[in-house]
Order: sequence, then structure tokens, then C-alpha cells
Amino acid sequence: MAQQAVLTEVMREQWVPMTFEEFLDWAPDEGQAEWVDGWGIAYMSNSARHERVLDFLRSLIGLYLMITGRGELFSTSLIMRVRSRPAGRTPDLFVVLTEHRDRVQRQWHDGAADFALEVLSDSSTQRDLDVKLHEYETEGLPEYLVADGREEHHTFLWHRRGADGSFRLLEPDAEGRYHSEVLPGFWIDPSWLRQDPLPNPLLLIRQIIPATWRLFVGTDEPPGRDANGTDVSRESDTHA
Repeated sequence: MAQQAVLTEVMREQWVPMTFEEFLDWAPDEGQAEWVDGWGIAYMSNSARHERVLDFLRSLIGLYLMITGRGELFSTSLIMRVRSRPAGRTPDLFVVLTEHRDRVQRQWHDGAADFALEVLSDSSTQRDLDVKLHEYETEGLPEYLVADGREEHHTFLWHRRGADGSFRLLEPDAEGRYHSEVLPGFWIDPSWLRQDPLPNPLLLIRQIIPATWRLFVGTDEPPGRDANGTDVSRESDTHA
């Protein structure tokens, strides 16, 4: 039997034995924590670069979901409970489509989400690229994106579940963009993540889904321009 967890004390970066129910009470609200095979851990805060990349992607995906109404975006405050292994993971971001809202419980999401994203930090690289990759694949996660939040690193890996249940890496289109199937019309250009400062997500979302954007804000919206100043007001949404 696991040792009773000391719920009033959070020792960051140290595994503590506890049940899942104990973990839900113990995990800090302000930071990322996970539960695996009867042990809980609270992670240290990440770097400024990591937080900037995460905030950029959270804003970009959040705007897409707000405008299209296709689902909800959750961050590290909600646990994704893995059923294929006794584990409760907290992806940096994950999306639950509207038709799957019944999977969201008060403190966790039951099973794989529809889309998950991890931003690499110095301490999470092996966990995100190996351990979680295998867990998410086994669990049946449809799409898993890994972006880099480390200084001078530019990892960008978009995994999609194939017909055989295994992940395969997506290739960019001719313009270097990666397109989602789970989120129709949504795409990312990894070169955005190499800019300093990072581009404005509000300008980018008008470039990603221009037709839906115009419907959202009204037909009298003046001609829109993307982050590079290009007029995108007459483009149609891409569903690739």
C-alpha cells in the first residue's frame, strides 16, 4: 500500500506516493502536476521563453476555437486521465471538441483529448518526446503537436494518428505550413515561433481563417492584413 501523501506540502520535482484521489487534493493550482503509476509530481516553473511560446500558442488556438465554436481549450489546470496506464497527465494545452464535452469532469478529462500540445523545456524533453508520445499514441490521441520553448532550439513535430492506430509525422505544405484535421482550416507556420518578439495572434488568425473571421466580426470589416502586411481580406479558409 502506498504511503499516505502529506497533502499540505508540495515538494517540486519530487515524486510522492499517493492515490489519484489524493493527487487531486494535493496538486497545486498554480503549476503543472501529474500522477503516474501511484505517484504524483509537481514541476518547477519554466523559462520566460517557454511561457512566451505557450502563451502565443494558447492565444492562437483559443482564438480559432472562439471564432469557430468547435471546442474548448484547456491548459495545465485540468488533468487528462490516461486509461491505458494509471496516469493523469497535464498537457501544456489540449482541445476537447464540442461533441466530446461529456468527457470533461470537474477536475479531469476522461481519456484522450482530441488534440494535445506540449512545449519543450530543458527538463521535459525526454518526457514529452518519448514517454508521453507513447502514452498518447496508445491512448488514441488523434493529433499531438510538440513545439520548442527552449532558447536556440526549434523542434516542431506534428503527429497524427493513422489508420493502424500509430502516430505518423506530418509534412508541411509547399509554403511550410502544418495543417490540422481535428481543427479544420487551422494551420501553423513554424517560422512564427522563431520570431522575436512573437507575432500577434490576432493578426495571424485573420490570415488562417479569413472567411470565418469576416463572418465573426461582420461583413463591414475593413480589408484585413496578415502579420507581414499582406491583404488577406479576399482569401477563403483553407481546409487542408
